[in-house]
Amino acid sequence: MPTAAELAARELRKQQEREYRLRAIRGAREQWAQARPPRALHPYLERKGLSAVGTNALRVHGDALIVPVFWRDRLMSIQSITPEGQKRFWTGAPVKGGALVLDRPRAAVTAVCEGLATGLSIFQSLRMARVIVAFDAGNLIHAVDQLRPTGSVVICADNDHGTEAKRGTNPGREKAANAAELIGAGVAWPEGIEGTDWADYLAEVGEGGARKMERLIQAKARYVT
Repeated sequence: MPTAAELAARELRKQQEREYRLRAIRGAREQWAQARPPRALHPYLERKGLSAVGTNALRVHGDALIVPVFWRDRLMSIQSITPEGQKRFWTGAPVKGGALVLDRPRAAVTAVCEGLATGLSIFQSLRMARVIVAFDAGNLIHAVDQLRPTGSVVICADNDHGTEAKRGTNPGREKAANAAELIGAGVAWPEGIEGTDWADYLAEVGEGGARKMERLIQAKARYVT
């Protein structure tokens, strides 16, 4: 049994961790308040071959693209992306269970994915899709658990085939399968490309890629109640 002193020290650590998280959240919100809507397509998105469709929630600060991370409609953190594609979350602010929802009226399918570029590529290709950006593979299951999407739902996995060839595991597909199993959703991943995600698929396939992508993803969706 822990002593009274050990319990007191444990409680103090928890309090210090809570205070640290709260300061980090405040810092992320202050940075978000200083950021401004972009006046033009950010170079990172332009380099990915994407348009401005679905980017209403994004802001810029200096040359960085600022992506909000929401938890139950409250901004909890931000992700900054440089023009070259370097990504960084706000230090100390929680991301677990957070997401960015790219919504549209009367969406017929909900697609859940990892990164922003992947989410935008899906949103711009699937004309009736709502997209949930979970930011990384490990957060897919937490975002799904938090938001609990219903109706036609598909987890759009990264296909880490290079990792699979080297180590025998495919984290993108495995984490997506876990998230899908939680609610009974389908899983779709890109195949036959050098890249790993649906943004890569769209860029590599070229002409007609959006319609092919739409068919492939929608075919894997499952109805969730």
